[in-house]
Amino acid sequence: MHELPDDFADTLARVLEPGNRDAAAEIIEAATHLDDEGLRHFLQLFAARVRASDAPVRAAELRKFLQRAARGASS
Repeated sequence: MHELPDDFADTLARVLEPGNRDAAAEIIEAATHLDDEGLRHFLQLFAARVRASDAPVRAAELRKFLQRAARGASS
């Protein structure tokens, strides 16, 4: 298993909307309870969003990613 980079928390904090960080942390924690495929899907959605826009990621977006990953949506 690969370890997270030392600056992972700082990097994550830079992409999250500041007022949403606590809610985002709860959603990311919930994503860790998905099965491997669900977690992979959640992380792919999250990464694609970060690549697509410089705007901070809101908790509402992460919640949608979690819902999609939990039900196995491919879109």
